[in-house]
This record gives sequence, structure tokens and C-alpha cells, in this order.
Amino acid sequence: MSAGPASHRVTNELVVSLLRDAGKLEGDILDMGAGGGFLSRLLTESRSRGAAGLAACDISAKTFSADGVPFSQCNVDEGLPYPDASFDAVVAIEVMEHTRSSYRVLGEIARVLKPGGTVIFSVPNVGHMLSRLSFATTGHYHMFPSPSIKPENAGRLCGHVAPLPVQYWHYGLRLAGLSDIVLRRDRTKRSAAGLAAVFWPLLKVSTALHLRALEKREPPLYAETADVARMANSWPALASRSLVFQAVKGA
Repeated sequence: MSAGPASHRVTNELVVSLLRDAGKLEGDILDMGAGGGFLSRLLTESRSRGAAGLAACDISAKTFSADGVPFSQCNVDEGLPYPDASFDAVVAIEVMEHTRSSYRVLGEIARVLKPGGTVIFSVPNVGHMLSRLSFATTGHYHMFPSPSIKPENAGRLCGHVAPLPVQYWHYGLRLAGLSDIVLRRDRTKRSAAGLAAVFWPLLKVSTALHLRALEKREPPLYAETADVARMANSWPALASRSLVFQAVKGA
């Protein structure tokens, strides 16, 4: 019996839909951090019969199960075992928060993407309003308890070691040379949405004041990051359970 997803099913289905909309579903796809193989199996079912070019990798092969999908065992913090420009798309669901070298991993993803290729990844949203309140009161973001260094805990919540909010994932994607960055949500977290609705006017005013001061003090930085600052306090950032990023490698 095949295992269900370690992440939410809606996130997996969203990734498949985004790949289809981007015209990459039938191309060469890497399922990075594939776990038990749920997304790999879903992709196999969603693609045309006989479509080749689907591959998977993870730090352990113990749980992976997806017939006909080549699997490579690797530690993504140390690099991806694929040549340059190997894939039309790289997908990673609830993986990047486990990486110790997140910006380097994003660079590796960019390396193995073909020109015009797409990356789609999801991470727990440390910037939703409930998580912000959690950090203010406990010093820990939602779903980010004090981390463990024990290898056996790497895949658990205590293995979440990259609590990056929207603006830092955006920075990492830009640093890797990726563009056309879009933030999406997988599903609304109701408790976070309720708090966001209460604080919405304050957040809008605070963001506007921050950007006004930045534009006056450092115009070049304002030009580079104003849209990112707005994204950090957008509704998906404030109310989504996970952040889903999509970006493109230049042709």
C-alpha cells in the first residue's frame, strides 16, 4: 500500500496544477526531497502515459516508492547529483525549511534547471500572523520548535532549521539568478487570517511608512525591494499555512 503525502494533499495538487499551467508537466521534472514518493506518483498519474524525464532524490531511499521513477540518494545541502541544465522544472514540497544551506540549495536548483525552466517549492509560513504572535510570546515561530542536531530527527518538526520569511526566500531566488518570482498560498490558516484581518489596517500603514522612509533614505534599495516589502505583508504572507514560490530561470 502506497504511503500518503507527508505534506498536505492540497499543496501537492497545487504544484501539479502550477506545472500544468506553466507548460512543464510533460517535461523533465525533478521531485527534490521526494520522501515517500507521493508527489512522484501523483505526477506520474497526471502526465501522459509514457512521458519520460521524471526523477526524484532525497537524503534516504528507505521510504521512497514510485514505480518507474529513477531515484538518487543525496544530501541537497551538499549539492544535487545532476548535470547542468537537466530539468524543465524542479519541485520541492516542505523541503527547503530542512536545509542548512538554503541559498546554496537554491543555487543548485538554478544550476540543474534548463534555461526557461521553473522551480516551485513550498515552505511553512513563519510570517503568518499566528506565527508572528507565537514568536513574540515564545521566541519560536509556528512549526519551528528548538531544532535538533540528531540525524534521526532531521525529517521532523525539530528538523526545521531555516525559518525564513517571504523576503529572505525572495532574496535567495534572486541571488540564484531566478526571476518572475510569484508567491502563492496553498490554503488559508483560519486562525492566522482572523488575526490578519484585525491587524490589516495597521500593517498597511506600517508598510507604507517603512517604504516612504526607505525611498527617501536609499532610493536604489527602494527600487530593488519595495515590491518585496509589500509582498511580505500581503494577504498570502499573512494568512497562508504555507508559502508556495514559483520562479523562472532566464533563457
